[in-house]
Order: sequence, then C-alpha cells, then structure tokens
Amino acid sequence: MTNKIYSFLSLATLAILLASCSVTNVTKMRTGSTTPDFVRLDMTLDDYEYLGETEIEVEYHKYFGAFDYLNSINGEAVSRRNRTFVLLEGRSPINLQPRLLNRALIKAYTAHPEADFLMPSMTTMEVTQLFLGRKVKATAKIKAYKIRK
Repeated sequence: MTNKIYSFLSLATLAILLASCSVTNVTKMRTGSTTPDFVRLDMTLDDYEYLGETEIEVEYHKYFGAFDYLNSINGEAVSRRNRTFVLLEGRSPINLQPRLLNRALIKAYTAHPEADFLMPSMTTMEVTQLFLGRKVKATAKIKAYKIRK
C-alpha cells in the first residue's frame, strides 16, 4: 500500500515540475477607456413641470395577520380575475405600504399618461380592529411630473 502512495506522490510531483517549466507568451498592450470617469447632470425644479395630484385608496380586510381580502380599489369593486399593477421603479424599487396600493396606482397613471414619473407624497392608513382581523383603509397622494424639454 505504501508503495502505491509513494508512486502516486512521485508522479504528482513530476507532473507539477513539468507544468511549472512550461512557456507562456504574454503580450502587454496599452489600452485606454473611452467611457467618462465622471458624468454630471444638473437639474433644478425649473426643469420639471408639475402635472397634478391624484389620490388613490384601497380598502381591505386582513385576517389572522396574514390573509388579505381586498374589498375595493379607488372606490370600485375588485375584479379578482383581472389584475393591473403599476410598479414605481427608480434606482431601487419604490414600495408603497401597504403593497396593495400598487394596484390602485393605475388611477394616477391613467389620469396623467404624459407624466415622466409619479412620486408618492403621503400615505395614510385607517385601521379598525376586528376579532381575529382588522379592516384597513389606505390612501395615498401621488404627484405627477414631466421633464421640460
């Protein structure tokens, strides 16, 4: 058994020695980057045009702290089959709390389709405690802006 280990170790050592003697050609070239190191965009409030404000609302029940039952979106009955979401994206996703307000954002989007971005300015929640659940009415004010050209 030790003879097999000795022959394996000597074969591995010989392979390492032969591999270290190999010749490699490395060509070094000078390169330069054409991308700028610093990009700056100066914008002031004069560059934005305020289009208006929209108020959205969601009413839902929350049972056992985990299950949501949606009652109405923007004062209208909820269609369980068809779902429309508007997600606000920036450098990172902008999450409205509660997350069910994302379904109500379609009202702000359709009210100002020419807007470049929508910005939530205020969110309020009215909570009514129930037995093993609660009734929640969440409202948010969404401001619409357009970049002037």
